[in-house]
Amino acid sequence: MSSGVQLSFTIGWIAMLLGGVMFWVISRGLPEAQKRHGVAAMTIVFVAFANYFAMSLGQGDLFFNGRTVYFARYTDWVITTPILLISLALFAGTTLNRIATLLAALVAADIYMIVTGLVGNLSTAPYNYYWWLISMAAFLVVLGIVWGPLRRCAEQGTEMSAYSKLAGMLTALWVCYPVVWLVGSSGISVISVTVESWLYLVLDVTAKVGFGAVALGAARRAR
Repeated sequence: MSSGVQLSFTIGWIAMLLGGVMFWVISRGLPEAQKRHGVAAMTIVFVAFANYFAMSLGQGDLFFNGRTVYFARYTDWVITTPILLISLALFAGTTLNRIATLLAALVAADIYMIVTGLVGNLSTAPYNYYWWLISMAAFLVVLGIVWGPLRRCAEQGTEMSAYSKLAGMLTALWVCYPVVWLVGSSGISVISVTVESWLYLVLDVTAKVGFGAVALGAARRAR
């Protein structure tokens, strides 16, 4: 592991840990009905903290098909991205019960997207590109639900502004992940592993700590 990659992992777990502490402090001041947003935000960053900490210790990777695969990224994403979507969905409906079927489809498509992305990462060319395309198809389903039926549910509630802001934030960030995957070590390798690690770090911190901060800000204003 290069020093640049190691540093990105170290900064990653520190940022996630500090984000978790910040969210805990903010959550204490939220009204009872909004504390669920704090639980979601803290769960996301503490899961990410554990995975970044593991990678910084050299425990979140394996050498496969002639290169290092950081599988801890995927154990992070397969847990945190569904919670991110659930956090978003909390702004679309007062209770999750009324959108349970829709949310189940959204989470299933998301997990399918992450798992097929991992399979692609473990594959050699050209099979990695096949799996990338399959993962992208699932991603389109996720976006279709977020901006289609779930958004229509939000229009019926009182948190439409917060929902649109958070959905836009997630969409902009998540679109960047498959691009980094494709140009990085998982795909055509036009950027170094170090650059790839720093790009993932920026995306992860923004998509988790940044998203959580915006979500808790919206929850605080909803009291």
